[in-house]
Amino acid sequence: MVGVIPGAAPQLLMAEGGLADASAALPSARPVPVGDGIGAVLAEPGSPAPPGLAWRAARAALPALPPQDQPVALRAVAVANWRSQGRFCPACGGPVEPDWPRQGFICAREGRPVFPRTDPCVITAILDRDDRLLLSHASNHQAGVYTLVAGFVEAGEPLEAAVRREAFEEVGLELAGARFIRSQAWPFPGSLMASFAALAATTEISVDGDEILDAAWFTRPQLARALDSGRVTLPMDYSVARQTIEAWRSGALAW
Repeated sequence: MVGVIPGAAPQLLMAEGGLADASAALPSARPVPVGDGIGAVLAEPGSPAPPGLAWRAARAALPALPPQDQPVALRAVAVANWRSQGRFCPACGGPVEPDWPRQGFICAREGRPVFPRTDPCVITAILDRDDRLLLSHASNHQAGVYTLVAGFVEAGEPLEAAVRREAFEEVGLELAGARFIRSQAWPFPGSLMASFAALAATTEISVDGDEILDAAWFTRPQLARALDSGRVTLPMDYSVARQTIEAWRSGALAW
């Protein structure tokens, strides 16, 4: 069981070697199924940690976890965040209860399965024909953080259409093509990131100055110099954005 305090800044219960066994440490907290035999124990904000354990902000704790524990923690936080708000069936308003045999949730009134909400997002490594990478700085990011173009998928919209729309809306670029790379759960608060590589059909950048404050094309040497000078900072190591950027920097990602 993974111990989670859900919320806008979720926390994980940590032991010295990684995730703590929350089922033994927090016997009075609410257990919920996460799927694949994984469970989460939900604690209230301000709950004291048992002796020898500590609550740590999930964003800060994730990089310190072993690689095999990171997906488990991400999934537990995602379900915990949803469960803290998804207490009622969206169809009839009945209470939602854990369904442990099926590792999910059901409506207690009508017995129908209730699935945790997941908001799909696309995140795109836009490359030009000279193999330059486009990075942008959003208004909701810390100063100096540049990352890939990203955005939520609209209802009824295919992922590929969302990739093209976000590229045009955020940086004014038209795309010649796009291909899927991989996905990653991102439970802040509850998204599924689908990463793509795309080839730009146009290269003149136009930002709106509201959501996106700046964007620029980078060669590998240009990005290295910007990082060394401190002018540019990249996203967190465990994010699919950072992993995609590093794949391009190493030459493993090309159109």
